[in-house]
Amino acid sequence: MKVQIVFAHPNPESFNAAVLDSFRQGLQEAGHQNDVMDLYADKFDPVLTVADFQDLAAGKAASDIAAYQQKVADADALAFICPVWWFGVPAILKGWVDRVLSHGFAFQFQEDGTAKGLLKHKKALVIQTCGGSQEAYEQYGFKAAMQKCIDDGIVRFCGIADVTHEFLYNVVGTTDEVRKGYLDRVRELGKSF
Repeated sequence: MKVQIVFAHPNPESFNAAVLDSFRQGLQEAGHQNDVMDLYADKFDPVLTVADFQDLAAGKAASDIAAYQQKVADADALAFICPVWWFGVPAILKGWVDRVLSHGFAFQFQEDGTAKGLLKHKKALVIQTCGGSQEAYEQYGFKAAMQKCIDDGIVRFCGIADVTHEFLYNVVGTTDEVRKGYLDRVRELGKSF
């Protein structure tokens, strides 16, 4: 299986980068191919512009967006790796969603106003690191809210029914042993993907 990974963290030496490496190792051990879109390293422009809207209305995508769309289209599955920032995804990843998973490529509206997802991927995985504890995320409804917005509002909306969302809690305040356990877990997610 070919897995397209979308990675959004500005620090190449961050724990998120270690998560990416562990996940890729698991994928490789399972015999899966993978490619990484490192949005910060790519200096991806997350701003949806008037020109983007004009291109979409004409049935085309800007050249930088078309390249990302081709990579998405060529994959059998998608994975997203990023931190939780303000109980969502980093702005660069939200801009990637706005520009790349566009109308006519990832979804389209029907005559009755309902949306139809156009992506045909077998599955998707979202891995997010969190500053807070699992108890807080569940008590205050943050986990459920993010699953609703990201898993349902983006990934399933675009047609991918099989979505898993893995949260790695309290990565800043926890122990090295717990963080190592997270990396082992992510590697297993890659192996079983």
